[in-house]
Amino acid sequence: MPFVSGSYQSPKLEFRAISPRERGVFARRAIRKGEILTVSGGLMLPYQKVRTLPWRLRRLSFHIENGFYLVPPRGRRVAMGFYVNHSCAPNAGDRDGWYALSLFALRPIRRGEEVTCDYRTVVIPGDRRYRPLLKFRCRCGARNCSGVIRA
Repeated sequence: MPFVSGSYQSPKLEFRAISPRERGVFARRAIRKGEILTVSGGLMLPYQKVRTLPWRLRRLSFHIENGFYLVPPRGRRVAMGFYVNHSCAPNAGDRDGWYALSLFALRPIRRGEEVTCDYRTVVIPGDRRYRPLLKFRCRCGARNCSGVIRA
């Protein structure tokens, strides 16, 4: 199903369990570099309102710009784009910040490979309106791994 709750998700993607507590987005079929993977839709909320949301929604929210976050719509199925996990060496991204709501394949992605993006790209040091909602230890294993991610 390519459209879910105002979001687009490529039919080449699937959502599946990584562990009993973790989920991720995986390539159902091979994906070419440059293909659009997701276009996220939802609610745009300022930081102060996002902080009041239940943890389940807050952890899926992502910073867009100027202290505003995209949040999955309440009471509706959450699209796969909100579940893409972090990697310090991602295979998907937003094309250098030009497309804040779209996720593109940065390189060919093999069938069965997890689709990942770099959460650090949304961090704007010194922006007082932006405060990370998430802080976690990265386990991506990339050579350039940051260790602790604030997103």
